Amino acid sequence: MDKQSMTIHPNKYGANSLRVALAMILMLTGNTGFGATQTKTTKSTNPTAFTLKPYSAIYKASIKGVPLGGFGERSLRQNADGTWTLEFSADATFFGMKETSHFAFKGARLIANQYVQQRTGLGNKPTEYATFDWPGNKVNWQQGHRQWSTDLKPETLDNLSYQLKLRMDLAAAHGQPLHYDIADNDEVYQRTFTIEGEEILTTDLGNLKTVRVKIHRDSDERATWIWFAKNYDYFLVKLLQEEKGTAYTIEIKEAAIDGQPLKKKQTQKRSERPKHL
Repeated sequence: MDKQSMTIHPNKYGANSLRVALAMILMLTGNTGFGATQTKTTKSTNPTAFTLKPYSAIYKASIKGVPLGGFGERSLRQNADGTWTLEFSADATFFGMKETSHFAFKGARLIANQYVQQRTGLGNKPTEYATFDWPGNKVNWQQGHRQWSTDLKPETLDNLSYQLKLRMDLAAAHGQPLHYDIADNDEVYQRTFTIEGEEILTTDLGNLKTVRVKIHRDSDERATWIWFAKNYDYFLVKLLQEEKGTAYTIEIKEAAIDGQPLKKKQTQKRSERPKHL
Protein backbone atom coordinates (compact mmCIF):
# COMPACT_ATOMS: atom_id res chain seq x y z
CA MET A 1 0.00 0.00 0.00
CA ASP A 2 1.08 3.58 -0.59
CA LYS A 3 2.25 5.16 2.70
CA GLN A 4 2.86 8.62 1.28
CA SER A 5 2.24 11.26 3.94
CA MET A 6 -0.57 13.76 3.82
CA THR A 7 0.33 17.45 3.34
CA ILE A 8 1.45 19.28 6.50
CA HIS A 9 0.30 22.88 7.04
CA PRO A 10 2.94 24.24 9.47
CA ASN A 11 1.61 27.81 9.43
CA LYS A 12 -1.79 26.66 10.60
CA TYR A 13 -1.08 23.59 12.73
CA GLY A 14 2.26 23.01 14.42
CA ALA A 15 3.89 20.03 16.07
CA ASN A 16 1.43 19.90 18.93
CA SER A 17 -1.59 19.74 16.60
CA LEU A 18 0.01 16.97 14.60
CA ARG A 19 0.69 15.05 17.78
CA VAL A 20 -2.95 15.49 18.81
CA ALA A 21 -4.15 14.15 15.46
CA LEU A 22 -1.83 11.17 15.69
CA ALA A 23 -3.08 10.68 19.24
CA MET A 24 -6.54 10.38 17.71
CA ILE A 25 -5.24 7.42 15.75
CA LEU A 26 -3.78 6.02 18.94
CA MET A 27 -7.23 6.23 20.47
CA LEU A 28 -8.12 3.34 18.24
CA THR A 29 -5.64 1.31 20.19
CA GLY A 30 -6.08 2.04 23.81
CA ASN A 31 -5.33 4.39 26.65
CA THR A 32 -5.05 7.72 24.82
CA GLY A 33 -8.34 9.41 25.68
CA PHE A 34 -10.84 6.60 25.24
CA GLY A 35 -11.91 7.03 28.84
CA ALA A 36 -13.62 4.43 30.96
CA THR A 37 -16.67 3.91 33.09
CA GLN A 38 -16.44 2.11 36.40
CA THR A 39 -20.11 1.16 36.35
CA LYS A 40 -20.74 -2.52 36.99
CA THR A 41 -22.28 -4.06 33.88
CA THR A 42 -22.86 -7.36 32.16
CA LYS A 43 -20.47 -8.96 29.69
CA SER A 44 -20.76 -8.26 25.98
CA THR A 45 -22.73 -10.56 23.73
CA ASN A 46 -20.64 -13.31 22.16
CA PRO A 47 -21.08 -13.72 18.40
CA THR A 48 -21.48 -17.25 17.07
CA ALA A 49 -20.35 -16.99 13.44
CA PHE A 50 -17.54 -14.44 13.21
CA THR A 51 -14.57 -15.58 11.13
CA LEU A 52 -11.25 -13.85 11.70
CA LYS A 53 -9.69 -12.65 8.45
CA PRO A 54 -6.21 -11.16 7.97
CA TYR A 55 -6.29 -7.51 6.96
CA SER A 56 -4.22 -4.37 6.51
CA ALA A 57 -5.35 -0.75 6.51
CA ILE A 58 -3.96 2.78 6.33
CA TYR A 59 -5.69 5.76 7.98
CA LYS A 60 -5.22 9.50 7.40
CA ALA A 61 -5.63 12.28 9.98
CA SER A 62 -7.10 15.79 9.84
CA ILE A 63 -8.02 18.71 12.12
CA LYS A 64 -11.18 20.61 11.16
CA GLY A 65 -10.93 18.98 7.74
CA VAL A 66 -7.30 20.07 7.16
CA PRO A 67 -5.06 17.07 6.27
CA LEU A 68 -2.00 16.47 8.43
CA GLY A 69 1.24 14.64 7.74
CA GLY A 70 1.73 11.08 8.90
CA PHE A 71 -0.38 7.97 8.80
CA GLY A 72 -1.71 5.17 10.95
CA GLU A 73 -1.51 1.55 9.86
CA ARG A 74 -3.26 -1.51 11.30
CA SER A 75 -2.91 -5.18 10.41
CA LEU A 76 -4.07 -8.61 11.53
CA ARG A 77 -2.29 -11.85 10.64
CA GLN A 78 -2.42 -15.49 11.67
CA ASN A 79 0.75 -17.16 12.93
CA ALA A 80 2.07 -20.63 12.09
CA ASP A 81 0.94 -21.98 15.48
CA GLY A 82 -2.65 -20.82 14.90
CA THR A 83 -2.46 -17.77 17.17
CA TRP A 84 -3.01 -14.25 15.86
CA THR A 85 -1.10 -10.96 15.88
CA LEU A 86 -2.86 -7.59 15.75
CA GLU A 87 -0.55 -4.65 15.10
CA PHE A 88 -0.90 -0.88 14.96
CA SER A 89 1.65 1.80 14.10
CA ALA A 90 1.42 5.58 13.82
CA ASP A 91 4.19 7.59 12.21
CA ALA A 92 4.87 11.29 11.72
CA THR A 93 7.87 13.60 11.62
CA PHE A 94 8.10 13.95 15.36
CA PHE A 95 6.16 11.09 16.79
CA GLY A 96 5.87 7.34 16.36
CA MET A 97 4.10 4.52 18.13
CA LYS A 98 3.73 0.81 17.62
CA GLU A 99 1.45 -1.58 19.50
CA THR A 100 1.33 -5.35 19.12
CA SER A 101 -1.18 -7.82 20.56
CA HIS A 102 -0.66 -11.59 20.46
CA PHE A 103 -3.77 -13.63 21.24
CA ALA A 104 -5.55 -16.94 20.69
CA PHE A 105 -8.98 -17.25 19.11
CA LYS A 106 -11.17 -20.08 20.42
CA GLY A 107 -14.82 -20.22 19.49
CA ALA A 108 -16.07 -16.68 20.06
CA ARG A 109 -13.34 -15.86 22.60
CA LEU A 110 -10.19 -13.83 22.24
CA ILE A 111 -7.58 -14.95 24.78
CA ALA A 112 -4.90 -12.30 25.31
CA ASN A 113 -1.34 -13.63 25.53
CA GLN A 114 1.00 -10.63 25.21
CA TYR A 115 0.82 -6.89 24.55
CA VAL A 116 3.78 -4.66 23.57
CA GLN A 117 3.87 -0.86 23.23
CA GLN A 118 6.76 1.14 21.75
CA ARG A 119 7.07 4.92 21.37
CA THR A 120 9.61 7.10 19.57
CA GLY A 121 10.10 10.86 19.19
CA LEU A 122 7.73 12.98 21.29
CA GLY A 123 6.57 10.95 24.25
CA ASN A 124 9.48 8.52 23.92
CA LYS A 125 9.65 5.95 26.73
CA PRO A 126 10.99 2.43 27.31
CA THR A 127 9.13 -0.40 25.59
CA GLU A 128 6.26 -1.72 27.70
CA TYR A 129 5.43 -5.44 27.84
CA ALA A 130 2.38 -7.17 29.30
CA THR A 131 2.23 -10.97 29.57
CA PHE A 132 -1.06 -12.64 30.51
CA ASP A 133 -0.64 -15.48 33.05
CA TRP A 134 -4.09 -17.07 33.02
CA PRO A 135 -3.24 -20.02 35.35
CA GLY A 136 -1.91 -17.50 37.89
CA ASN A 137 -4.72 -15.02 37.16
CA LYS A 138 -2.19 -12.19 36.70
CA VAL A 139 -1.00 -9.86 33.95
CA ASN A 140 2.72 -9.23 34.40
CA TRP A 141 4.15 -5.91 33.20
CA GLN A 142 7.69 -4.82 32.44
CA GLN A 143 9.01 -1.42 31.35
CA GLY A 144 12.76 -0.92 31.50
CA HIS A 145 13.90 -2.07 34.95
CA ARG A 146 10.40 -1.73 36.41
CA GLN A 147 8.20 -4.81 36.87
CA TRP A 148 4.72 -5.14 38.35
CA SER A 149 1.58 -7.32 38.22
CA THR A 150 -2.17 -6.77 38.10
CA ASP A 151 -4.99 -9.18 38.97
CA LEU A 152 -6.99 -10.41 35.97
CA LYS A 153 -10.75 -10.57 35.57
CA PRO A 154 -12.35 -13.28 33.39
CA GLU A 155 -12.04 -12.46 29.65
CA THR A 156 -9.80 -9.43 30.26
CA LEU A 157 -8.34 -8.07 27.01
CA ASP A 158 -5.38 -5.83 26.24
CA ASN A 159 -5.40 -2.29 24.88
CA LEU A 160 -5.48 -3.53 21.29
CA SER A 161 -7.33 -6.84 21.15
CA TYR A 162 -10.54 -5.45 22.68
CA GLN A 163 -11.09 -3.43 19.50
CA LEU A 164 -11.27 -6.64 17.50
CA LYS A 165 -13.73 -8.04 20.06
CA LEU A 166 -15.84 -4.91 19.61
CA ARG A 167 -16.03 -5.62 15.86
CA MET A 168 -17.04 -9.20 16.57
CA ASP A 169 -19.75 -8.20 19.00
CA LEU A 170 -21.39 -5.51 16.86
CA ALA A 171 -23.07 -8.12 14.67
CA ALA A 172 -24.90 -9.62 17.64
CA ALA A 173 -25.33 -6.58 19.89
CA HIS A 174 -28.86 -5.69 18.67
CA GLY A 175 -28.36 -2.10 19.76
CA GLN A 176 -27.32 -2.93 23.33
CA PRO A 177 -24.26 -1.24 24.93
CA LEU A 178 -21.03 -3.23 24.82
CA HIS A 179 -18.64 -3.48 27.76
CA TYR A 180 -15.03 -4.69 27.99
CA ASP A 181 -12.56 -5.25 30.82
CA ILE A 182 -9.17 -3.90 29.72
CA ALA A 183 -5.74 -4.45 31.28
CA ASP A 184 -4.14 -1.01 31.22
CA ASN A 185 -0.88 -0.44 33.11
CA ASP A 186 -1.70 -0.76 36.83
CA GLU A 187 -5.40 -1.64 36.66
CA VAL A 188 -8.15 -3.56 34.90
CA TYR A 189 -11.11 -1.35 34.16
CA GLN A 190 -14.19 -1.30 31.98
CA ARG A 191 -14.91 0.58 28.74
CA THR A 192 -18.43 1.02 27.41
CA PHE A 193 -19.65 1.68 23.86
CA THR A 194 -23.14 2.81 22.84
CA ILE A 195 -24.54 1.86 19.43
CA GLU A 196 -26.34 4.88 17.95
CA GLY A 197 -27.53 3.49 14.61
CA GLU A 198 -26.68 2.98 10.95
CA GLU A 199 -25.37 5.63 8.59
CA ILE A 200 -24.11 5.90 5.00
CA LEU A 201 -20.58 7.32 5.11
CA THR A 202 -18.46 8.56 2.19
CA THR A 203 -14.81 7.48 2.36
CA ASP A 204 -11.83 7.09 0.03
CA LEU A 205 -13.15 3.56 -0.50
CA GLY A 206 -16.55 4.86 -1.59
CA ASN A 207 -19.88 5.15 0.21
CA LEU A 208 -20.17 2.55 2.94
CA LYS A 209 -23.05 1.39 5.09
CA THR A 210 -21.78 1.84 8.65
CA VAL A 211 -22.78 1.41 12.26
CA ARG A 212 -22.02 4.47 14.39
CA VAL A 213 -20.77 3.83 17.92
CA LYS A 214 -20.22 6.42 20.63
CA ILE A 215 -17.72 6.05 23.46
CA HIS A 216 -19.44 6.39 26.82
CA ARG A 217 -17.95 9.00 29.15
CA ASP A 218 -19.07 10.40 32.48
CA SER A 219 -18.13 13.90 31.28
CA ASP A 220 -19.47 15.77 28.22
CA GLU A 221 -16.26 17.78 27.68
CA ARG A 222 -15.18 15.38 24.94
CA ALA A 223 -17.32 13.38 22.51
CA THR A 224 -16.03 10.55 20.32
CA TRP A 225 -17.75 8.53 17.58
CA ILE A 226 -16.49 5.54 15.61
CA TRP A 227 -17.92 4.21 12.35
CA PHE A 228 -17.69 0.53 11.38
CA ALA A 229 -18.42 -0.80 7.86
CA LYS A 230 -21.36 -3.16 8.19
CA ASN A 231 -20.76 -5.01 4.92
CA TYR A 232 -17.06 -5.62 5.67
CA ASP A 233 -17.27 -7.45 9.01
CA TYR A 234 -17.59 -4.12 10.84
CA PHE A 235 -14.21 -2.86 9.67
CA LEU A 236 -13.28 0.45 11.34
CA VAL A 237 -13.45 3.27 8.77
CA LYS A 238 -13.67 6.55 10.71
CA LEU A 239 -13.22 8.15 14.11
CA LEU A 240 -14.32 11.69 15.02
CA GLN A 241 -13.58 13.48 18.28
CA GLU A 242 -14.95 16.90 19.18
CA GLU A 243 -13.32 18.77 22.05
CA LYS A 244 -13.23 22.49 22.91
CA GLY A 245 -14.64 23.48 19.52
CA THR A 246 -12.12 21.45 17.50
CA ALA A 247 -12.87 18.34 15.48
CA TYR A 248 -10.14 15.71 15.10
CA THR A 249 -10.76 13.02 12.50
CA ILE A 250 -9.11 9.89 11.21
CA GLU A 251 -10.47 8.14 8.13
CA ILE A 252 -9.68 5.06 6.12
CA LYS A 253 -7.41 5.61 3.14
CA GLU A 254 -6.61 2.09 1.91
CA ALA A 255 -7.48 -1.40 3.09
CA ALA A 256 -7.34 -5.05 2.12
CA ILE A 257 -9.22 -7.89 3.83
CA ASP A 258 -8.05 -11.47 3.39
CA GLY A 259 -5.77 -10.28 0.60
CA GLN A 260 -8.55 -8.55 -1.34
CA PRO A 261 -8.33 -4.73 -1.68
CA LEU A 262 -11.46 -2.81 -0.77
CA LYS A 263 -12.47 -1.01 -3.94
CA LYS A 264 -14.36 2.24 -4.28
CA LYS A 265 -18.10 1.99 -4.93
CA GLN A 266 -20.43 5.00 -5.13
CA THR A 267 -23.91 4.49 -3.71
CA GLN A 268 -25.51 7.30 -1.76
CA LYS A 269 -24.94 10.83 -0.52
CA ARG A 270 -22.21 11.63 1.94
CA SER A 271 -22.84 11.86 5.68
CA GLU A 272 -20.22 14.12 7.26
CA ARG A 273 -21.21 14.07 10.93
CA PRO A 274 -23.48 12.26 13.36
CA LYS A 275 -27.00 13.24 12.29
CA HIS A 276 -28.05 14.38 15.74
CA LEU A 277 -25.27 16.99 16.03
